[in-house]
Amino acid sequence: MAGDNSIHGNRYTPFAELMRLERTGDLTFKSVTKGYGIANSSRSYGGHVYAQAVWAAAQTVNEGLVVHTVTGFFTREGKTNVPFVYKVRRIKDGRRFCTRTVEVVQEPEKGVCFTCTCSFKRDEPDVVNYQETVNLKEKYKLALGDKQPHEWPEAPGVDSPWYWKKSAADDKFNDVFPGLSLRKVDMTPYNATLQPLERRQLQLYSAIGRMPPVGEQANLHACAHLYASDRNSLFIIPNHLDVGDGYTEMASLSHTVVFHVGSQGLDMGSGRWYCQEARMTRATSDRGLHESRIWSDGGGHVASTWQDGLVRIGDGKLHRSLGVLADGRWSKGKL
Repeated sequence: MAGDNSIHGNRYTPFAELMRLERTGDLTFKSVTKGYGIANSSRSYGGHVYAQAVWAAAQTVNEGLVVHTVTGFFTREGKTNVPFVYKVRRIKDGRRFCTRTVEVVQEPEKGVCFTCTCSFKRDEPDVVNYQETVNLKEKYKLALGDKQPHEWPEAPGVDSPWYWKKSAADDKFNDVFPGLSLRKVDMTPYNATLQPLERRQLQLYSAIGRMPPVGEQANLHACAHLYASDRNSLFIIPNHLDVGDGYTEMASLSHTVVFHVGSQGLDMGSGRWYCQEARMTRATSDRGLHESRIWSDGGGHVASTWQDGLVRIGDGKLHRSLGVLADGRWSKGKL
């Protein structure tokens, strides 16, 4: 980050570059490239630290071990203009499985901003390979029509009505998202007559820039899916409840991803597109639960995700978690 005076990395950065780490010790790493700043600010997108923590852990495991499950906890707000420092701890090294924990700090005096536990395993032959069969193009034909993934608009920087209006009025308003080409499907035709728990949101994504062969760096490909899994996730809850601008506070608390495929099923190379099919399943006690399934373009169930978040619904006059007023202007001072 030397010589870079910007407060964020909102540019079309190749994913491999976005995840680049500097090794500062046997089990310690530091981020090199600035991440996405939410609403063009220095507040870091949580998916960056989530994915990069796993990438740091992957540098400490034996060849052939690929991440299969991750649970992370967001304890402090991250900043794009301060490097993340990843401290990996070896929990177990086995022949087929190994486990790591990662603690992440930016400003040591403020403590840990993110922590996760991740498990890695070796590929094994499929004796049983069984899953629900879902034809996304047919199931969501009302919304998808005949559009190709790249024909959908880029996902909004903040998936809320006030941001949509700003973007509609000014096509330069939407923030550039690094690492992935991530497109949001307009699900209005599908969701219009459904109750909140029946509604769905589809996001389509592919990697920006060249990815190394999945056989050489399967964990980097897995991290691209982890990075996508957190994108605009909690906004689905107020949107599907028809109170899109009605939240007063929103923040990720914990996030779990379980991969169901071996290394070859993670391949993000050659412009391959994947789909995240998401929904809300619970909203109570100022919290909401976001669930999703990640699908390959061939209908393979790649991963499942669960995210518990702080989602406080109020009068919508002040979005405290983003520090913006309802009309999109930044508020001053710490709230």
